[in-house]
Parts: sequence; structure tokens; C-alpha cells
Amino acid sequence: MSDLDDLVCCCTALIETQGYRFETGIPGVGALPAWRVTQTNVFLPVLLRLAEEFWRSETKGAGFGLRLEADTLSVTGYTLTGLYHVPLSIALLALNAVLRAVADPKGCISIEALTAYTYTVTG
Repeated sequence: MSDLDDLVCCCTALIETQGYRFETGIPGVGALPAWRVTQTNVFLPVLLRLAEEFWRSETKGAGFGLRLEADTLSVTGYTLTGLYHVPLSIALLALNAVLRAVADPKGCISIEALTAYTYTVTG
């Protein structure tokens, strides 16, 4: 299993170094900080689930072994509690591909764009 603290740190660094910005769409609020987006009970469960689907579609391979637990207090309804069957590097590569697909040319990712991409991938 990948250490969740390492996973969060690496995903945060990926978002920051690649210049992605998660816009809330709420006037006056602006972008969410990367460290907040990548918390295990915020958007990381959804982002890694999308990365897993990307990986499956590109490789015809197995899933990541994500362990998601229902959590009514989380942003998405789930908290990520484990990543078991894939090296962290593969998860990061797939996550970057997803973020690149969702972001506009300036690196902005809106909740609407993320939702639309999710529906496209998951049907």
C-alpha cells in the first residue's frame, strides 16, 4: 500500500508544479489551494478514481486498488483510505493525464469541467 501522506504530498506537488488551479466558480473566492484539493476527504478520491479509469482505458490493465469509504462529512461523499495495487508513480502519471484533459489552456480546472469529464469517463 502506498502511504497516504506521501500520496497527498506528491499529488499536491504535481498540481502546484504543473500550474493547475481549481476554481470554485464562487465570486470572490477564487482558486482552492492544491493542498486542500488533495486531501483524502476532498477531491482526491474522485481524481484518483478518474485516473484509475484513464489507466484502465489506456492499458486494458487492472485497477489501482483504491479503497474508498463512504463518508457523509467529506466533500464528495467518500474518503480515500488506501491505494494498493499500483506504484505511486503510475497513479501520478495517470492523474496528470486526467488533469491535463480537464484543464483549460491556462491550467484552470472548474468544478463544471471536472463534472463533465467525470460523466464522459464513467458514462
